[in-house]
Amino acid sequence: MDLIDWPFVARNALWILGLSIAFAAWSYTSWWAAGRRLKMRRALGLARFQVPFSAGMVLFSASLAWGAIRWWERVLWIVLGLLFAWQTIVDWRWAATRGWDTPRPDPRDETQPPAPRIGPNP
Repeated sequence: MDLIDWPFVARNALWILGLSIAFAAWSYTSWWAAGRRLKMRRALGLARFQVPFSAGMVLFSASLAWGAIRWWERVLWIVLGLLFAWQTIVDWRWAATRGWDTPRPDPRDETQPPAPRIGPNP
């Protein structure tokens, strides 16, 4: 006589936990940026926001992959979750070596020197 569907409860708890982590990352970053008079756009690019947000989205994607009915839907959620996991790892490593508040260089920034070309020059 098992009236509670425990896998259903766990699956829904997982997406709720994932979104709560993502929203908490947003809220904390907003508070942190306001205290330092930074634009929110700049603060969202820092590992301080990216790591917890991406980790929360990994949990959210895992929950939706777990509950998917169609095989292609499950594959898409798994791929999205793996991309968020990759983003979490990359940003965690960036923060561990360069600091949580060090921005990544912008590839569109024209003040940076151009990247060296590979191969013979025309």
